[in-house]
Amino acid sequence: MIGNYILSGRVQAIAATTFSALISLLLPPLAFLICGSVVALITLRKGATVALQVLMASLLVLVAFSLLANLPIQLVFAYALVIWLPVWSAAVVLRYCERQGILLLAAGLVATALIVAIYFIIGDVAGWWQQWLAIMLEKTVPPENIDQYKEVLAPAAGMINAMMIAGFMLNVVMSVLCGRWWQSRLINPGAFRKEFYALSLPSQILPVSALIVLLVMVLPEPWQDVFRDIMIVLMFMYLIQGISSVHRNVDKLKLSTAWIVSMYCLLILLPQMALFIACLGMTDVYVSWRRGKIGSKNEL
Repeated sequence: MIGNYILSGRVQAIAATTFSALISLLLPPLAFLICGSVVALITLRKGATVALQVLMASLLVLVAFSLLANLPIQLVFAYALVIWLPVWSAAVVLRYCERQGILLLAAGLVATALIVAIYFIIGDVAGWWQQWLAIMLEKTVPPENIDQYKEVLAPAAGMINAMMIAGFMLNVVMSVLCGRWWQSRLINPGAFRKEFYALSLPSQILPVSALIVLLVMVLPEPWQDVFRDIMIVLMFMYLIQGISSVHRNVDKLKLSTAWIVSMYCLLILLPQMALFIACLGMTDVYVSWRRGKIGSKNEL
């Protein structure tokens, strides 16, 4: 019912986009899911131009509201740049290519470009994150315990950049997929499941992945850090591929949905499970590549 209201006209779309942004301010961890899925739904159903017009109008409304409520305008523009624009761009890709694998690849390429740009601009990314961690610890931790926390968090500083970028990529992709699921429920029930089951990263990503792993092992710093972060982004891409593979095989083999529930529970409780699912995703891409190769030979 909410979806039908959002798609019933531009005024309704602007109202829904603005209202979802305001709600997400109260629930920052769910910001992408709350307002990103609305942006994705509008873009996927109404097109890039209409969605961009809706976002611009909603931005003006939020700016006016910020001025009246004496809120920082920077927060509004941060939402527009960090959530709206990436989700709109990703939804445009899915709308025109109609392949979730291409959507995932595009998001991965953008994440890779961000990693390279950050290292090019900042240089010592691990040191930069250590400085921010030190500032946060000084504000939140009692002075007598700061040194202990710094010792514990120092080894993790080098991984924060990759995890932040990968988390950003996942949020964008999940927002668009939620918008796609929403669109399917309103327009064509069951279409999202078929599209998600067919999710497949292009097979060309396999040799690229192997090359990146090799470069991580042989290159010196700081290049090793750059390609390590890119490798982590790749693993998150394979994670989504693996989740799709599990859903598809459970449906194909007519297994209980308890398998799906167990997978998500293990992903939440055991972070190591993500690596296992990512390996399944990598295997799925390889199997799809082999099938395509054998099929092309048979046609000849």
